Amino acid sequence: MFEYLKGKVEYKKPDYLALDINGVGYKVNISLRVYDKIKTGESVRLYIFNYIKEDAFKLIGFLEERERNLFEMLLGVKGVGVSLALSIMSTFDVEQLRKIVAENDYATLKRVPKLGEKKAQQVILDLKGKLKAIGNLFTQDENLFESFAIEDELYEALEALGYSQKEINSLVSKEEIRGFASIEEAIKCVLKKVKY
Repeated sequence: MFEYLKGKVEYKKPDYLALDINGVGYKVNISLRVYDKIKTGESVRLYIFNYIKEDAFKLIGFLEERERNLFEMLLGVKGVGVSLALSIMSTFDVEQLRKIVAENDYATLKRVPKLGEKKAQQVILDLKGKLKAIGNLFTQDENLFESFAIEDELYEALEALGYSQKEINSLVSKEEIRGFASIEEAIKCVLKKVKY
């Protein structure tokens, strides 16, 4: 299928544009952020997500490959379809969404129309579960994702040993966790504190 399409924007609407390629007009669905960044008459390259179902075939276009990758991840979240995924990406750019996921910021994510609290939590939970894959989307703050992955592992390990969230929080702060280079180093530090 299509990896990308390059052509002239014949006309655009908030939810789609017509891309002229050698006299053939392709209808490409877009987010509001893409709509805002392109101009009618200009030549653009759009990275395409091919949405194919028995009763539908849609081309969804993004200006950056990492936007398309993130869109695919959003579609992998239970209960998130094309419309809602595009709505999320219309409301937040990639960096904003990265920050929301990293900080468990459900309240901000709920600003997306038709995204309730439960679904917002599901989006963050599912995207956090793919931290390594998400990390490859970003050129900035990759260490932040590493630290959140360590934090999650550390909490899981200590909870498995019988510690409550409150006890873990009293043993180690989030700032300390972000200073650890690996999960092994984090566990060693916490166990030393337990001995004393």
